[in-house]
Amino acid sequence: MSAALGAGFRERIAADLPVQAIAFELGGETHACDVLLVEEVVTGRRIHPLPDMPPRLLGVVRLRGELIPVIDVAPLLSLALDRGRLSTILVLEADERRVGVAADYVRDVVTFPPGVLRPAPGSDAYVAAVAHMDGTLYTLVDLAEILREQTTLSPREPT
Repeated sequence: MSAALGAGFRERIAADLPVQAIAFELGGETHACDVLLVEEVVTGRRIHPLPDMPPRLLGVVRLRGELIPVIDVAPLLSLALDRGRLSTILVLEADERRVGVAADYVRDVVTFPPGVLRPAPGSDAYVAAVAHMDGTLYTLVDLAEILREQTTLSPREPT
């Protein structure tokens, strides 16, 4: 594997390499995340809420005998998850444990060719780039960064 291919999501974007991403809807907007980060996409599973957990933790989902915590990243992007539908869950590995990220639904796997990705406007720590392709505006989200900062599942939010 080449060094550029093994590099992180932001590094591959900065190197202007083709980037494969999973496109998903969240809060009425189209987002995409690094395809290498996602282990699987789960649909139609009930998320079981847990008592006394921070609002970002929606609950857990049972997947092949394993309980996987599911977090809501929409508020971090100033969005809201569509609670009127069953969530789609992107299952990722973070710090040697599996974590689910709720999305409204997954669209497709998209390949962004060189030259399509643009730097994110502003200084959002979680948005790696934006792209306009085939009539759709994509916001590329750095889920690895979100999980590094947000997977401490303490019962109380900081005040």
